[in-house]
Amino acid sequence: MKTGTMIRLSEIPKVVRCFVKGVLAAVLITVSAAVHAAPPTIGSTTVTGLPVEQIARGPANMYQRTVMLGSLAIHGADRFSWDEYAFLTQQAAAISSDDARTLQLIYSAPASRVNYPSYFLDDEIVSTLYRMLFDVSPPPAAALLYWSNQLRNYRLAPDSSQFPEGKLILELTNAAIGSSSDPIGRKLNHRLQAVLVVKRESDTPVERNTVPLGPAVYAVSRPRLVNITEDPATYDAAVAPVSRLNWLIDQAVIPSAVSYNATTGVLSVNGTELVALAGPNNDVDLSKLTLYGDGTPYTLTTGAAEITNPSSFQVTLNAADRFALYSRINRDGGLARGNVKYLLVASQGWNGTPNAAQPDALTGSRITASGTAVPLLNIDNSEATTAYDAATDGVLLLRYLLGVRGDDLVANARGAGANLRSAAEIEAMLAAFITTSPAQSPFDVDGDGVVSPLTDGLMILRRLLNPSVAISDSAAMSAITAGAKRGTRTDAQVVTAIDALKP
Repeated sequence: MKTGTMIRLSEIPKVVRCFVKGVLAAVLITVSAAVHAAPPTIGSTTVTGLPVEQIARGPANMYQRTVMLGSLAIHGADRFSWDEYAFLTQQAAAISSDDARTLQLIYSAPASRVNYPSYFLDDEIVSTLYRMLFDVSPPPAAALLYWSNQLRNYRLAPDSSQFPEGKLILELTNAAIGSSSDPIGRKLNHRLQAVLVVKRESDTPVERNTVPLGPAVYAVSRPRLVNITEDPATYDAAVAPVSRLNWLIDQAVIPSAVSYNATTGVLSVNGTELVALAGPNNDVDLSKLTLYGDGTPYTLTTGAAEITNPSSFQVTLNAADRFALYSRINRDGGLARGNVKYLLVASQGWNGTPNAAQPDALTGSRITASGTAVPLLNIDNSEATTAYDAATDGVLLLRYLLGVRGDDLVANARGAGANLRSAAEIEAMLAAFITTSPAQSPFDVDGDGVVSPLTDGLMILRRLLNPSVAISDSAAMSAITAGAKRGTRTDAQVVTAIDALKP
């Protein structure tokens, strides 16, 4: 079947698919992205329409926006129950466009006294607003002086009954959000959009929201959104750069479409409408894939990957990427040790030409991890009888650190087993965890920022020669580190770091 002028690879019999790919290369290059009925996706978490900024704005959202600004100003997060939110929104609608009055109503509520005691001076109110709205404490001196004077003027004006604190909150937030070049303003704007989507898109019986968001509804069954506004790290990492609904949802109910094997470094991705282009290893631009887990987000650096069918691809990550994911994707399953979900996001142009059906970015998925307990000290990947062996693994490590490569690296230094690593495989594995970033390497067992043969290598070899000695034996620990330790770790801490290399 044809879509426009394009023949889909998924509809071609397997026996001729490779032939067709070569023959129709020019056609695929010129028309594939332009005529696809839908853009390529990863998993089932693609937003079908508007970005979050457009969803949360517009006349229909005027009153909700004011109410949630009040919540951020007073509580620093979404603190309203659904009933409170509905009541305040109705009150805001009843008084039409008087946003200052709505904000004053929120400020005057008894619950607001927790953060704004009645005895607060004007400068204390301004300081608290900066902390709640922007996570800035204390505010800049000039800003503190200006806004304190503004609040004082509101109180002294002839129309002082017209809600001084409400006016202050309104003017301060409008000034921040109106400055698109100001990081503080951008952060508040994204934060506001997040809490609005959380409130309006939640569809649990408790919150009783039955109004769908039209084109912004997910292709999956609208999983519950996560209130991320209380987690600045998650907010800054995910919402600010991408501003898409798929980073506001709890993806726990969505089947994972991505898996990562930390032992082999293979990333496997399932998707839809994947576009195969002419030429080798140019279909998927991995520099447009970002992974989230423990630590900061990480954008891949491995070269481009090849599409062999329209619904999946695999790629073996390079040494730099494997090392970077060692501390982020660090536990089997869907959660990092910090109980952070493993997530992958693909930005515009990750597979083929950017597609207008994905307005301003993204498709994504949860990641399922395996092989994260990497037995780094079983360097030759030998069977149990020779795993973590001084005469094999210890020698291989020392040789590598001394610069030995190729056949000389492995000569008479590998154990027993059917799946032993070759010299090239050993070099690649050690490069991923040593050469890429020595200062962060798990092989830097003394913590001095360097992985050296006569320090770390020697101490690791000594421990492999005495693997059963208890860490509580201070004399034995001292013997292992004697003359080799350079960092500030204690003897016991050094040996503990060594033992962690053989889970």
